[in-house]
Amino acid sequence: MNTKTLIATPLIGLAVIGAGIGAAGIASAGTLPTNGNTIAMTIYNSTDQTMTLTGDYTSAGDFIAGPQETLAPHSSEIVTAAVDNFGGLTAVVNYGVPDTNTIVTFQANNSAQGATTDGTTVGGVHARRYDVSTTIDTGVPTMNVAYTIAPN
Repeated sequence: MNTKTLIATPLIGLAVIGAGIGAAGIASAGTLPTNGNTIAMTIYNSTDQTMTLTGDYTSAGDFIAGPQETLAPHSSEIVTAAVDNFGGLTAVVNYGVPDTNTIVTFQANNSAQGATTDGTTVGGVHARRYDVSTTIDTGVPTMNVAYTIAPN
């Protein structure tokens, strides 16, 4: 074994550990309660533009981990909300895509009737330039949903 190998091996190990810690931080957006209705929304910004928060709300309960003020290009965030009852919960996050007068609405609806993303849309002057796809992994009482906004 030469000197380069001896130095490189620990550095590679540190890089792998650092990546694992970073990934663990991304996956955890706070502890969700187990005695009610919860929503975890993973929002992926697959555009080349920073999105700016224009509004957010829940129909009941509160955000545990609210949305960021801005979401950088090619990055993601996890937004979580919860309510103490099982009656239903809707969480809405609106982001503006700058310089286009375009608003993206990410909506999660979690109720006894099922989990949907009805209300998720792109609106505004250049809405046709973007597409939002959604994937619901789990529903009532704990909804996990992923959204990806990307250019058409």
